Amino acid sequence: MLGTLLFIALSGCAAGVDTGNDEVTLDGPGTLLVSFSMEEDLIPSMEEEPVGEFLGSIFAEDDASAIGPADGAEALEGLAVSMDLSSGTTTETYTTGPLEPGIYWILGCLDVDGNDCEAADPITVPNENKFQVEADTEVSAAVFMSMLNPS
Repeated sequence: MLGTLLFIALSGCAAGVDTGNDEVTLDGPGTLLVSFSMEEDLIPSMEEEPVGEFLGSIFAEDDASAIGPADGAEALEGLAVSMDLSSGTTTETYTTGPLEPGIYWILGCLDVDGNDCEAADPITVPNENKFQVEADTEVSAAVFMSMLNPS
């Protein structure tokens, strides 16, 4: 058994080892393939149809918390995705730019009336929208809006 493990370790199969072919690395940036949904029970209480543009941002884990972005936090990427959430879910997706492996928050709202994220627009709740980016991988991230903006 030890001999087999030693053979595997020395055979050049590990990430980042030049095996004579192209170097294999498994530590580059990854992406999130983002889909969107909202709590279907919110739809009857909305003044507008849940159709519009999701306006949001991606934040590094340390730049946000369960209550939202930290003061002075800078978004790593902005999102503006048109969608129709009349059924509560959408097939519209967004692929982020490259992100270093780590944990990220996607925060925002569905602007249903063209006035940015104001009262009665569906919004994300931070603790429901935290995602792990893995190296050299496209990871699915389902952004969920579970309440209406109270402001």
